[in-house]
Amino acid sequence: MTFMKYHKNLVHHPPKVMILTGLFVSVILGMCILNVYFFKEVEKSLFKQTFQDIKQENDKSMTFLSTTIQAKKEWLQLFTTYCVLPDGSGEESWWGVLEDYDNTDSRFLVADADGIAYYGDHHKKDISSQLYFEKAMLGNANLSGVLKREFNGQDGIVLAVPIIRENQVKGAAILEFSTDKLRQYINDSEFSRYGTNLIFTKNGNMLVTCGIFGDYGNLYDILKTMEFREGSSVEKMKIDLEEGKTGYISYYNDGRKRLLYYQSIGIEDWFLASIVETEGYESTFYRIRHLTASFITGSTILLVCGGLLILGIFHLRKREVKRSQKDYLTGVYTRETARKLVEPRLKVGGKKRFYACMFLDIDDFKKINDTFGHDEGDQVLVHVGQILSACTRDEDVIVRFGGDEFLIWLYGIRGRKQPENIAQRILNAFDLSGKIHASIGITAVQADVTDYDEILKRADQALYQAKRKGKNQYSVQN
Repeated sequence: MTFMKYHKNLVHHPPKVMILTGLFVSVILGMCILNVYFFKEVEKSLFKQTFQDIKQENDKSMTFLSTTIQAKKEWLQLFTTYCVLPDGSGEESWWGVLEDYDNTDSRFLVADADGIAYYGDHHKKDISSQLYFEKAMLGNANLSGVLKREFNGQDGIVLAVPIIRENQVKGAAILEFSTDKLRQYINDSEFSRYGTNLIFTKNGNMLVTCGIFGDYGNLYDILKTMEFREGSSVEKMKIDLEEGKTGYISYYNDGRKRLLYYQSIGIEDWFLASIVETEGYESTFYRIRHLTASFITGSTILLVCGGLLILGIFHLRKREVKRSQKDYLTGVYTRETARKLVEPRLKVGGKKRFYACMFLDIDDFKKINDTFGHDEGDQVLVHVGQILSACTRDEDVIVRFGGDEFLIWLYGIRGRKQPENIAQRILNAFDLSGKIHASIGITAVQADVTDYDEILKRADQALYQAKRKGKNQYSVQN
């Protein structure tokens, strides 16, 4: 890269502009990174909040279910302490109680030791082969699994408590209720508008279900048809259930994300699952993403506009600086600018340095001013600047040193003849103008000389030698 090309690059891309440009790009990138980070954190927070909501609903439903069943169990146990043993006469004191509980979703009945159960409408049936009755006769209060079509043609569940007299089981007090009633217990909340609760066993069999799960008998069969991401899977859920852990999985159905939270109820091997569609979460999530994208876009536009304004100011400033670097009349470099450009390159070794300096003075310039006026003198100076620029290369530095004195720093010149040839070319151009004559002093820049003022002094001495020889010529001093 030549010196002038280096200098032009320096003018077009000054260090401050490069630093500010880097800062500007860094601000935009930083802003984008921060917004993406913010967006991810909001996503995590929304997901966490959704998980907390579904867990809270699951806990509330399970508490309500457990409390309700426990209350009914305690009521049955209280009943067994005062009821008379069933004898089939229809005269027992508890028949009125049976009638009060005989409705569309629950029934109360009393069974004797042989397994004959009496209903409020005085009907009876044999339940001796039922597992819940066998457990009750062993003295264990228990809740049955789902009994298919056992409650007025519906699926039902039975709570059985033994009737004990003199340390012997004499029968059982039984409460039947439909799975619809149980479903009501676990879904009687505002949560039902956004999701659903269901009860299933460890092997996935559905005890209480609703909604889209109503046609399925096994929860795992449903989940196998869903799309899992983010490390969730049916296998993970099964492992948790085997270990009795509480947990959740997320899956997608028709492109919609759902969360399923599960925990043990504490009854048999029953588990309560709460399922919610994250539609509200996703709506908020997409809105925040839209707002974040809008903010990034808007901020970037503002930053770009601000950056363009700053670049415009720098461009104007650069033009002013460049204008201040050049002599207002001749268009060549000023004395101060020349020192800044040349002095650092004198210390560079090899070909990337200045090898010659020419000091030029217009002969009898005072006579031109006195004879033709200063306007004509200014025109001569302008013409001199044009001739010097035409006779040198872009890499060379032409300087108006002061008044009618000019400097030419020749870049990358080797050998004595090259500077002399350039000097002669300048003198010939002056002769062709018919108005201008000049004296030129030339000095070579030795490899071990780096002092700017010392080189100027030697070029000035060469100039005076040319003047003493009669002007309109060049002189060389090594």
